[in-house]
Amino acid sequence: MTTTSPVTIDPYDHRFHWDPYPYYRAAREHDPVYYYAPGGFWLLTKWDDVQRAFRDHKTFINSGAVALERDANEKLPYPLFIGSDPPEHTRQRAVLAPLLMPASLAPLESFIRARTRALLTPHLPRGQLDLVADLACYLPMDVLALLLSIPAEDRDRVRSWADDLMAREDRQTDLAERNVGGYMNLAQYFEAHTARLAGQPGAHGLVAAMLAAQEQGQMSHAEVVGNLILLAIAGNETTTKLIGNMAYRLWEHPEQRRWLIEDPALLPKAIEETLRFDGSSQILVRRVGQEVTLRGKLLKKGDRVGLCVVSANRDADKFENAELFDIRRGSREHLAFGYGVHACIGAALARLETRVVFEELLRLLPEYEIEAAGLRRAHNPNVRGFTHVPVRFAPVSA
Repeated sequence: MTTTSPVTIDPYDHRFHWDPYPYYRAAREHDPVYYYAPGGFWLLTKWDDVQRAFRDHKTFINSGAVALERDANEKLPYPLFIGSDPPEHTRQRAVLAPLLMPASLAPLESFIRARTRALLTPHLPRGQLDLVADLACYLPMDVLALLLSIPAEDRDRVRSWADDLMAREDRQTDLAERNVGGYMNLAQYFEAHTARLAGQPGAHGLVAAMLAAQEQGQMSHAEVVGNLILLAIAGNETTTKLIGNMAYRLWEHPEQRRWLIEDPALLPKAIEETLRFDGSSQILVRRVGQEVTLRGKLLKKGDRVGLCVVSANRDADKFENAELFDIRRGSREHLAFGYGVHACIGAALARLETRVVFEELLRLLPEYEIEAAGLRRAHNPNVRGFTHVPVRFAPVSA
């Protein structure tokens, strides 16, 4: 591929992760079907194109689309249900989806609230904490641990391995030893975890449902382990980063934070606007299942394609004042959770966790101030957000 482009998008450049939006805007205007030569894949940046790819799951398939990296299929061997298409995808999703619907998750709210308070309480008298390193990186894993029957003493290890899998060095376009090691450590853990729980009364939630499905022939053992790896990563990383991104945007827009303090009923709209304006899922992966021409570019069967949802969600052809953050907008037409048959199965859980966290944050430390010099970003082409969001606030009696 020798095509030159008037714009540059590099999802592996650490500098790009700080503010990719001007680059995405240029791509939408000048080269919306962009070829990233170092990685050998396409990037779609317009809302219409990204939504079409989600909708047309026969042309843009999930099978074999484990990650953007060209060597992912060989190095990450366990099957993930998001890396499959109907009917395999439908069969596996049917096991998990009922347990992740809003009504099924509602009983978790009291646990999420109690855990949020427990994580915040030690820091309240000091008037400072890190909203990611002290709170957001723990809460989603604690909730997943409940759903996956992971013992409390194992949670830090599982989270650390997930971090190893996700981390990328500057301009690293292939999987590194650390990434593969994190994946295989997760695989070995969940192999032992499922062996320990099989036929035992200690399993509950999602892991119990998958073990039952395996016993009934609805899931293979490899699929169970693969989906546990997937849940440990996707259910942890994206919500952790969403919480950090929302805290940052509300700090940037203090008048909108005041609206939420005065009327917490606006929180669901604020979450949707954060998902649209600065969502944590940056790029989702597909492969071309049948040759297609898109905006004059020929995408061949087998090509890898990145769906740039954070770009699509700021497309001025879809959203009025797309570059403005406005929590009153509350539109659910964003693509942060995908669309169609492959829409994110954990969307309701992410929304629930984020709502509860901000109900407690804005009640306990409504005037928090971010120490901008201490902000640190995660570096991954697919997930965008902070690893550190240090804040100061008026001390609160615990």
